[in-house]
Amino acid sequence: MRVFLLDSSYGGETLYSLKKREIQYLSKVLRLEEGTVFTAKDRNENYYKATLKEEGILLLEPTENPEDTLLDSLSSYKGPFAAIDVYISMLKGKKNETVVRALTEIGVRKIVFVDSQNVQEHTFSDHQRQRLELIEKEAVQQSGGKAPELSGPLSFPEALALSEGKRVILHQGVRKKSTTLQKIVHSEDIKIVVSLFIGPEGGWSDEECVLAENQGVIPVLLSTNILRSETAAVYTASVVQSILHEKI
Repeated sequence: MRVFLLDSSYGGETLYSLKKREIQYLSKVLRLEEGTVFTAKDRNENYYKATLKEEGILLLEPTENPEDTLLDSLSSYKGPFAAIDVYISMLKGKKNETVVRALTEIGVRKIVFVDSQNVQEHTFSDHQRQRLELIEKEAVQQSGGKAPELSGPLSFPEALALSEGKRVILHQGVRKKSTTLQKIVHSEDIKIVVSLFIGPEGGWSDEECVLAENQGVIPVLLSTNILRSETAAVYTASVVQSILHEKI
C-alpha cells in the first residue's frame, strides 16, 4: 500500500508542517487537494489518518486501520519479511543512491556501507547522506514497506563484527571453499538473519576474503554474468529473499 512517510524529526504532534519537497510530492506527483484524507506513517511504523489542511500543513490522527484511507488500491506484501542485512562497499557517485532505492523497495532490514580496500570514495559528505535519506524515504513511499536501517561507512573488520546470522561474502576469484547461494540458503533460514557482503567495483581484496573466511563467513560465487556491484547487491538480495520465502 502506498503511504506518506513522515520526516524522521516527527515527534507525535497533531499538526505536521510539510517541507517544500513534501508539498511538491503531494501536490504535483499525487495531485492532492485541500481536504484530502490519506494514510501516513512515522519511522516507528505508527500509522495516521492525515488530512491536508491549508498548503503546507497536515492534521494527523493515530489510526489502527491504515487501509481505510489509502490513496490507491496497490497492495504491498504483508507476510513475514526475511531479515536480510546488506553490507556493501562504498560505490562511486550516484550508484550508492541506486543501491539504497532498490534495496529499500526489496525490503531488506539493514543497508551498511563499508570502507573496504579497493573503494575509490571513503566517506559521505553531509549532502550525500541527506540524499541517501531522501532516496530511502521516497522508496518507502513508493513501495509501502519499512525503511531499512541505514549506516556506515564502517571499516571491513567493524562490519564483520557487526554482522550476524548466516554470513555470505560474494567474491570474483577462485576460492577453495566457494559455493552457491542455492546450496547454503534454505527456506528455514527465514527465522534468522542473513548478512550479505557485496564488494566494490574492484572486488574484495584477498586479505579481506581470508579475514572473512577465518571468521566463518561463507564465500559465494554467483552463477551469472559479471555484475556491477550495485546490480550484484540487488540480484543477491532478491535471490535470497525468494529462496527464504519458497515454503511460506
